Amino acid sequence: MPITGIGLAFTLVGALSWALFDALRKRLAREVSPIHLGLLLPLAQAPLLALWAATREPFGLPAACLPPLAASAVLNGIALVLFLEALRLSPMSLTIPLLSFTPVISTTLAWIFRGQAPGSAQYAGAALVVLGAVVLGLGGGAWRGLAVSVREPGVRRMALVALLWGGTSVLDQTAVTLGAGAWYAPVVTAAVAVLMLLWAVLRGQVRSFLQAVRPLASRPLLVGTAVVIGAAALAVQIEAFRWAPIGFIEVVKRGAGMASAVILGRFVFGEPLNGQKALAVALLTLGVALVVGLR
Repeated sequence: MPITGIGLAFTLVGALSWALFDALRKRLAREVSPIHLGLLLPLAQAPLLALWAATREPFGLPAACLPPLAASAVLNGIALVLFLEALRLSPMSLTIPLLSFTPVISTTLAWIFRGQAPGSAQYAGAALVVLGAVVLGLGGGAWRGLAVSVREPGVRRMALVALLWGGTSVLDQTAVTLGAGAWYAPVVTAAVAVLMLLWAVLRGQVRSFLQAVRPLASRPLLVGTAVVIGAAALAVQIEAFRWAPIGFIEVVKRGAGMASAVILGRFVFGEPLNGQKALAVALLTLGVALVVGLR
């Protein structure tokens, strides 16, 4: 699939949107736990995405796109549960860098199932993104050696998350090519929200989930901004699938997202920026620039 100027624009806007959304989620995590955020945000985003879709076209989805939609929702739901469990069980500096493997996985799966053969620049950019994430993780202070880290329960869960999210990108683009329109985003988000709600019921977390609404209600502007940016990020990403290969989108998204996290952490959250983090940002930026510049 050739990458047009429109595809590049959607990819870059989507990557920026995800980076801002991640920063907002990090700020909201001061008010409630990441687990409750993982439940609340999809519930809030689904109606907003539905309103957006209603302004674009009448409700409807082609029957052909329903199987990949259902599979994407299930994999996203499982991945989100595992993601939240990984954050609960192990340090973020050990778990989050594993998500940098998502572009490699999605690129490989897109090659196998969609015939999107990656170029050398794409894999080189993905390799730099992975290397940058490793450098960033090593600077987190939680690294205790490969053998110890692999035994961490959160690490194993996050590795599976990277695999699942690599697969959902392929499923989402498949649904788009089968005719899914604007209603795809709200329907798949609502399906994920229902699955997360069922998980909360089975875990007996409904009461704590409802209690988490209170501190968020005291910050309506922050919560509203997070919901809008998160919904926009998903809508733009799905639109990007019409115009650009999966691997290209994922490399730019993950690389720009992690580099932005370090930069925003320094200037918004007052986190220290040492030489190791600076090197990681340089590698991440170079990986994204390599993929974008040689598209």
